[in-house]
Amino acid sequence: MPPLPLRERAGRPGISSAPVRVRGTKKISKSILAVFGLLVLAAWAPKPAHLHIKSVGVIAALGDTCMFVHVRDTPFQWIGPPEAGFLEISDWGLDDEVAKLVETALGPRYNVQSIPIEHQDFDTWSYASLTRRVRELPVPVTPVDAYLLVLRDWHPDAIGGSDHHLVGLGLYRNDLVHGRGRYGEFAAYRLVLMEPDRGKVLASVPGILLTAEFPTLPAKPTLWPRTQNDLTDRQRETLRENFLSLMVNSLPVTLEWLGLATP
Repeated sequence: MPPLPLRERAGRPGISSAPVRVRGTKKISKSILAVFGLLVLAAWAPKPAHLHIKSVGVIAALGDTCMFVHVRDTPFQWIGPPEAGFLEISDWGLDDEVAKLVETALGPRYNVQSIPIEHQDFDTWSYASLTRRVRELPVPVTPVDAYLLVLRDWHPDAIGGSDHHLVGLGLYRNDLVHGRGRYGEFAAYRLVLMEPDRGKVLASVPGILLTAEFPTLPAKPTLWPRTQNDLTDRQRETLRENFLSLMVNSLPVTLEWLGLATP
């Protein structure tokens, strides 16, 4: 709440019968801006660490499919879903790389291990299904204090500003009026920290960059294939490198936001 105006008191204590006069409006305005700035910074500051957690089991279930989203330039594009295709990319080894990135970020402070899973168990999820699936996981040889899940998530279109949503890792194309399209790669994911025995959700945050923005990278039109099954070796290599770059640039800050301390 902003500071109340200073009043010249008259009559009974606590009641003003004089016109309202505000003193030092410039100072008050500066104070308001300062308080607002502190609140904004506090909102994005790393959350307090989960002090009871000393060991983490990483479940990476993000990188087994790539989404190809094509939003066409039509007056009613918002009525129906965009053209979207999916390519199975588990052979790109992205989930293994994501697990290594998490281990690198958390390793100095936590004992981290990768947990093998059946990817189809986590391709689509709700918090209720996560609780059930985590409780059904075999107990690791070395038990952990918490599971960290890296999951595909839905996110509003932050590249072309359409009414559609993006999910997981993908390549995006939005046709514009004058023939110049907008292209980009994205990583729509969520980190979920869960208690291993009861499957209780301890924290859940979407992936973000240091700027608090949705993880995206601009892409060249030449990266867009004729169909998702017609990727050239060069397109495949570029997509993989850029997906890893998005995760390298977003995972550390997302982990801090989740409440897991990084060096």
